[in-house]
Amino acid sequence: MHFRPESYCIADEPMKPFIDPEEIWELLNRPASTDLEVERVIARSLDKQRLTLQEVAILINAAAPEQIKRIKEGARELKRKIYGNRVVLFAPLYVGNKCSNECTYCGFRASNKSQVRKTLTGEELKREIEVLEDNGQKRLILVYG
Repeated sequence: MHFRPESYCIADEPMKPFIDPEEIWELLNRPASTDLEVERVIARSLDKQRLTLQEVAILINAAAPEQIKRIKEGARELKRKIYGNRVVLFAPLYVGNKCSNECTYCGFRASNKSQVRKTLTGEELKREIEVLEDNGQKRLILVYG
């Protein structure tokens, strides 16, 4: 698999929400997924292809017990393909907490005025990564606001 980051780019519009609640609700309220749709998405994921929002919605909208069973089997198989039979942890690297979205559960949400906003500089990022490496971390997950 060749990762092509340009195919996942979102237009850079500072402080403009990039989560479209209407689109998400529309996808969640679609009819139940068919067996063929579910199998097609599972096959793409097992081929290590990044799923689109629409494909994720197909999995979320799977309702039949056999579909849910197949999704779990596919997830287990993909996890084994990538990580083998072990548990893998990712250390969070907090890059910044400036956010334009309003996720109710998140302290980074735009309306949280008590949050002091900060984005790490290149030098600060380097220091954070070095500390994580010194603590034995090998895998990072980048966390942004």
